[in-house]
Amino acid sequence: MLRCKGVVRVEIEDASVVAEALKPDDLDWCRSYAEDGRVVMEVETDRVGALLCAIDDYLLNLKAVVPVLETLRELL
Repeated sequence: MLRCKGVVRVEIEDASVVAEALKPDDLDWCRSYAEDGRVVMEVETDRVGALLCAIDDYLLNLKAVVPVLETLRELL
């Protein structure tokens, strides 16, 4: 049986806030969390396509949340 695991670690300011913003995408086989100033996205599945799609979704959402945080920092 095929088992795929992918882990992406991204150093980012306010990692815990960003990780919480990614939480709605978490499933029982993929999750995101903050650790040591990084957002960590872990995916483990038996389907290569699911691994690719989940990591892609996390990264697209990360791309979307960064400008929102930057705007909020400017306003505060």
